[in-house]
Amino acid sequence: MRLFGPQAGGRIRECSADDCRLIYLDTSRGANRRWCSMQRCGNRAKVRAHRARAASAE
Repeated sequence: MRLFGPQAGGRIRECSADDCRLIYLDTSRGANRRWCSMQRCGNRAKVRAHRARAASAE
């Protein structure tokens, strides 16, 4: 059984978060999505980056 059709070629990705290994179909216009979910992994990555920048600015 096929999970994704032929139109998914090159758009199946693995989440970029260090602690997540989910696979997702990148349906973004530019095909440059990095995380399985912005609400989950994307938000945590952005919060970490913000805190690191804030800590280095002190």
